[in-house]
Amino acid sequence: MRALLFTLPAALALSACVEVDMTLEVLGDDQARVTGYMQMQRQMYDMSGGDDSFCDADDGGTLVLTETHARCEFDKTGSFDEIMQPEGESDSPAEMQGELVSLGDGRVRALLPLSGMTDDMAEVEEDPQMMAMMRQMMAGMSISFTIKGREIESSTGTISADGTSANITLGIDDLFAPADERPGDFETIVRY
Repeated sequence: MRALLFTLPAALALSACVEVDMTLEVLGDDQARVTGYMQMQRQMYDMSGGDDSFCDADDGGTLVLTETHARCEFDKTGSFDEIMQPEGESDSPAEMQGELVSLGDGRVRALLPLSGMTDDMAEVEEDPQMMAMMRQMMAGMSISFTIKGREIESSTGTISADGTSANITLGIDDLFAPADERPGDFETIVRY
């Protein structure tokens, strides 16, 4: 695992009941920091054999186990290439996918391809029993992404009142919405 997750495939999120809260802070022309956590039910973690790839210490992860959850807390700073993995080139479901592109003049374009996440829902939608089970298991869980910097110029997400961050949060209803109603990609222009 070369980098931490930013676009978690929906099928993995659903099958593992993973909750995600990640923040990507643009620090400079080619420098970013990712902080946050991924967590799943402890029972699911144990059933998977306690796979170390869920939380790799070499990638800034710290595994925290409780009676109810397995949680990977992370904090990683690096170049854009060290933080992001181009869409379709991930060799692990726990890698960040998307792109960070310097636009010059202290601006960066951050793109997180959420459409790829929700495209994985077709297989789940074909099985009504699986849909019902997934809805029950995911009740109350969410997948949240935040982009931070000195100033948000524009975003397809919700811009904070102070204008320094943009956020998108996906709940179970967003993931299971009809294909034409699911969220599009999360794109933000941020000044550092």
